[in-house]
Amino acid sequence: MTETQNRPHFKVSGLAGIKHLNVRKEGLDNEKILAVDVKLEFKGVDRRLCAFFDEALEAFLWRGNTDALIERNVYMHPVAYANEITGASVTIGRHSYMGCDVKKFSMSPQDGGVFTLSCSVSLNPSASEVSDLAKMVQDDANVTIEGPPDLFTFGGVPEAVQPNPSRSRNV
Repeated sequence: MTETQNRPHFKVSGLAGIKHLNVRKEGLDNEKILAVDVKLEFKGVDRRLCAFFDEALEAFLWRGNTDALIERNVYMHPVAYANEITGASVTIGRHSYMGCDVKKFSMSPQDGGVFTLSCSVSLNPSASEVSDLAKMVQDDANVTIEGPPDLFTFGGVPEAVQPNPSRSRNV
């Protein structure tokens, strides 16, 4: 099996801050469609999601073999990954989108084995959905991102990795 076949399924769900939107049109001149990049920030994400990016990431972000899971270095910049997920399904508030691209991942660990996950999602909303998204900028919304099913996953898709609300801080 290759490394990508061993990678866990990507799914994260919970409250996420909508940091900003980048609205544009893409496609051929006579067939342009509306596209939006949404920068999201999930707080209190469980460390198990680290395995999607790198099997050694969890050991790198937290030190010690204790249950406390102390952040390795409070002065470390967020760890960024160039992974891209294509064909993801994304739900933001009451709107769902299929065939989305998710990229620009970064992780900032906190004590207790949780981290803040930032990413950018590219989607194709309607004009009224763009208006709804714009109203949510700088606010938190219920967001679910799920990568496409893996052909090599047996026994179904794993449960979503839920952010830990007791570790979340309001922005």
